[in-house]
Amino acid sequence: MLLKNKVIIVSGIGPGLGVKLAIEAAREGAKVAISARTAANLDDAEQRMRAIAPDCEVLKQTNDITDREQCKRLVEATVARFGRIDGLINSAVFHGNFEGVENADLEDWRRVFDTNVIGTMNLTQETIQAMKKSGGGAIAMVNTMATRKPFPSEAGYAASKGALTVAAKYLAKEVGRYNIRVNSVYPGWMWGLPVQGYAKNAAAANNITEEQAMAPIVANIPLGRIVTDDEVARVALFLVSDYSTAMTGAILDANGGEFIAV
Repeated sequence: MLLKNKVIIVSGIGPGLGVKLAIEAAREGAKVAISARTAANLDDAEQRMRAIAPDCEVLKQTNDITDREQCKRLVEATVARFGRIDGLINSAVFHGNFEGVENADLEDWRRVFDTNVIGTMNLTQETIQAMKKSGGGAIAMVNTMATRKPFPSEAGYAASKGALTVAAKYLAKEVGRYNIRVNSVYPGWMWGLPVQGYAKNAAAANNITEEQAMAPIVANIPLGRIVTDDEVARVALFLVSDYSTAMTGAILDANGGEFIAV
């Protein structure tokens, strides 16, 4: 198992990538602390985790990453339960409005940045202190292809994730001496509940099939399909596993080749 006996925190448990990160971590043998603003999401995640790994050890804690004290309590609870923290996957996110830059609501941008950058750093900084005490660890930032390939109406979200890109690189330089690694995964389109909802709505709005609605997107993906959120989750988990110990400050694109760096 890729993460056997590893202690992993996953933030942002929800109906998309977040819950899949928790499920796949449990499948790979991790002891998992899951956090989200909504307790019902945590209960659903635990049930799904135990369906594939009945004996998995799970800590559930509601947590708003924009609240530093809550982040501190999550880290303390994880260490109290499991003794240490080996990995952190920062999946919690707030998308904000779908709009461009010229006429953007900058107060909405402020809320987006408060979660995606400041909130992520709240939990990351608290976790780093615990990792330093136990000899190291690994942090994976869930970023987005939208920072590398602009999408219509995602300016504020992409700008916040662009800031997170830079922060992750600086952090990797700073904490490497403590045997702490910081890497990022960059999904694009992911086939899961959010994109399935998009496909359904687009098909209904244009009186076409869901396959027809998604065809222009699939046409730009070299693999010829939209990768699943399960697949992206496994890439993120690789970054907190012992198979990536040579990596820090790195970016892994997990988008079926829709964006290929040169």
